[in-house]
Amino acid sequence: MSEPHPLDPFFRPASIAILGASEDFVKISGRPLKFLLEKGYPGRIFPVNPKYERVAGLPCYPTITAIPEPVDLAIVAVPAALVPEALGLCAAKGVRSAVVFSSGFGEVGEEGARLERQLAEVARGSGLRLCGPNTLGFMNTFDRVMATFSQAGEGETPPGPVAFVTQSGAFGTAIFALARQRGLSFGYFVNSGNEADLELADLLDYVVADPRVRVVSGYIEGLKDGRRLLAVADRALELGKPVVIVKVGRSPAGARAALSHTGSLAGSDRVYSGVFRQKGIIRATQEEELLDLVSAFSLCPLPGGRGLGIVTQSGGAGVLMADRAEELGLAVPELADDTRAALRKVIPAFGSIKNPVDITAQFIADPALLQSALGIVLQDPGVDAVIFYLGLMERFADQVVANLRDVHARTRKPLLVAWAAAPEPGLRALRESGICVLPSATRAVNAVRALVEYAEARNRRGEERPGIETAGSGGGGAAGSLIQARRGKGGRVLTAGEGFALLSRYGIKVAPSRLGRTAAEAVQAAEEIGYPVALKVESPEIRHKTDARALRLNVSGPDEVVRSFDELIANARRHAPHAQVQGILVQRMVHGGTEVVVGLNQDPQFGPVVMVGLGGVLVEVLEDVAFRAAPLTRSDAEAMLRELRGARILEGTRGRPPADVRAVIDVLLAVSRLAMDAAGEVAELDINPLLVLPVGEGALAVDALVILAEPSDAETRAGLAVEGR
Repeated sequence: MSEPHPLDPFFRPASIAILGASEDFVKISGRPLKFLLEKGYPGRIFPVNPKYERVAGLPCYPTITAIPEPVDLAIVAVPAALVPEALGLCAAKGVRSAVVFSSGFGEVGEEGARLERQLAEVARGSGLRLCGPNTLGFMNTFDRVMATFSQAGEGETPPGPVAFVTQSGAFGTAIFALARQRGLSFGYFVNSGNEADLELADLLDYVVADPRVRVVSGYIEGLKDGRRLLAVADRALELGKPVVIVKVGRSPAGARAALSHTGSLAGSDRVYSGVFRQKGIIRATQEEELLDLVSAFSLCPLPGGRGLGIVTQSGGAGVLMADRAEELGLAVPELADDTRAALRKVIPAFGSIKNPVDITAQFIADPALLQSALGIVLQDPGVDAVIFYLGLMERFADQVVANLRDVHARTRKPLLVAWAAAPEPGLRALRESGICVLPSATRAVNAVRALVEYAEARNRRGEERPGIETAGSGGGGAAGSLIQARRGKGGRVLTAGEGFALLSRYGIKVAPSRLGRTAAEAVQAAEEIGYPVALKVESPEIRHKTDARALRLNVSGPDEVVRSFDELIANARRHAPHAQVQGILVQRMVHGGTEVVVGLNQDPQFGPVVMVGLGGVLVEVLEDVAFRAAPLTRSDAEAMLRELRGARILEGTRGRPPADVRAVIDVLLAVSRLAMDAAGEVAELDINPLLVLPVGEGALAVDALVILAEPSDAETRAGLAVEGR
């Protein structure tokens, strides 16, 4: 690396001590020594075990403090109860890092968790960086550092451009084995274990920085600090290194109970998916797809757009791939006239010159057909990537490989091969030639989609900086005074008036409103605002007015205001007998427009996240929402709206005029800035509905729910928000 990294003593140690070292290379405590010796680790190795004087021909020391030389990395393979003392001795000697294989810590109960806290305290107090406990350890195959007892260390471990960091040891080893079967070489294999000190994001940060790594991959079960991962993803985007992650736990079971629509919809998986897209992290659904995408990123250049050219020996496979491509948002463009004319000269009449291009099995008898057709399609200006599909071909594998090598050498566009039931020698030959080959049509299309998404994330990077284009006149303290005033009055829920005032400070337009504490005041407010009006019970305890029958729309005269005032108060009393009812909020009726919900929620992993969705009261049913971590760029906000399944509604449908999308984007940016200014003080915020008027007329917040964080939560979240500035 061009500059020293704080984790160099961990990943690239000049010396390694093995605590609990065994001369039995079958045992966990013997396997790392076996691997280090077999792979030719170039540094000094110090076995530590009072039972032996020598192990594998090396001097063995009774304790780590008896080693007469400095130690960069300690591999700890002793019973759990002895680990705190062992780490204490490491810290006293000045050992700079350690990997703890031992299990029996937080994963087994409170006593184990207590021991684990002791390890964390040793690490924090001494500056020793600790991986584990309960970890398989790691391999740095570039430098032959084999600090692991995993089966992954057996056999050949050639260095390669891929790094893999996993929170699962056994499953991670299985993924490593599958990669080896595919001929994919990992420069790093790292298991983070219980993460008493070093977390997954710390480990990813190191491998991203290594210039020998081109693609970073990982397996995640959960994060302690999601903001740290996002910072690493930003760095990876800057360096042009794709990050491919399998994140399990896709169900909303982990989402906490929430009071707002935003909070209730912010299931952990939705937020993960949104922030991953925001930061250019490519999400794989399972291990085979992870390796598909790693292979594609390792071997393919990035496409210049979404146009996919499909060349196949099977018309059916071509249709299948075209369907899948359009499902994923890729384009299967019509080929240019010149392209079709060139294809017509080489493809038999019973084939097809349309995209997908069907060259039929004729290419077996005419080898030049494959080269010519692929070359022509790759040159089409509307095609950004090409997939060639074929099946079987064991007798003709050498011929196919030779033709594909020739085409691949003459193009700078991504060329992927989908080879069903391929003979093993053919697969191996293509991989050795640097050609991405996958076993099915749809998996190849999925890989192209990943290449396109990452290319677009790279293109977005640097276009804007977070917060530059946020709307409104609010500043660093715009949220503070209102929040503190509400805390001084007691309670966590802002009144509608307070919520509207907060939004107004950030330039968000609100429908004119006034509070009427009596029926007479409500009539006066309605006459000043102008009929028709909406009437809503003003009570922090009644958050969803429709459920409480505490809302009237299109009230058109003073008599109706008086009658509705009494009815709404009575309904509120029945719905929530102990609620504090301050009166009736009288608000101008706004007709037309499209209902949108915009929200803010404090995510346990990622801190402040902003949401947008369609549907107003139907948002909980439709659940058509998108999330991004604050702060947002304008590109982030635009992408959120494009992501909605109902995005076409905003474009204008069935005679409705197009909505003022720019105004929605401005609101999203304003809420993002509010989130950063509030620094964790706002737990949940809903603008529902935000009424989006036709183009040029803006958007109005019609209802607002703002819930402050518990004081202890606000202090915790403040750190996350500040980090994201």
